[in-house]
Amino acid sequence: MLHRGFFAHAAVLGEGTTDGALLEGCAERNGVNLGAEGITFVDVTGRDNLLLSHAIRSAMGVPRHVIFDGDAGLEERKRGSVRHLDGENRRDKEAAFEQQARKISGSNADLLGYLGESRSPWPATGSASMYTVCEDNLDTSLGEAWPSWGERKQQLIDAGEGVSDKNAATYREVARTADGIRRACFRRCWRTSGGWFADTWAHPASGPVAGAQGALHWLRCAE
Repeated sequence: MLHRGFFAHAAVLGEGTTDGALLEGCAERNGVNLGAEGITFVDVTGRDNLLLSHAIRSAMGVPRHVIFDGDAGLEERKRGSVRHLDGENRRDKEAAFEQQARKISGSNADLLGYLGESRSPWPATGSASMYTVCEDNLDTSLGEAWPSWGERKQQLIDAGEGVSDKNAATYREVARTADGIRRACFRRCWRTSGGWFADTWAHPASGPVAGAQGALHWLRCAE
């Protein structure tokens, strides 16, 4: 089980619980217990808390990796939700959506700049030593990179074993049991050693390797 706390070999910081559930499910499908290996997932309850949470753990010397959503498609989705409205009401809501998008783009740039990366307001999906980002959001990335994700989630919902909203237990079970993740963004090897995370594609023959100062976690899956 993933723990939430300060004291660990390494911390993965995410905006919400579903990020950690996804990682835990991917690890469990290959017999890796992240908590037992010293990897703590920390739900910081929102993007605005990521930078401060990272800074605190940095000051404590805790190896850390940030997972966040770029939310590139959020404004368009919200605009679509009010297209049935007329006149001033619609314009007011669209103005609020535009303001929110500007805030998000600034937050993205600030976080990436703090992490020593280029200050991109709308980063593409990718992973670097200090962070992993989804261009839009986690669900969009999973839907594009892991086609069987949605199918397995719906199977669990239909069977009464899952729920349709962003539920950590459902995400964990889908990640643990869905068919192959050949192209999934989170099919990574994250190594915690000397205070940094390195991501690389995992080979299906690999397994977890623990070291004195960290752990090598192969979040691998069937081809």
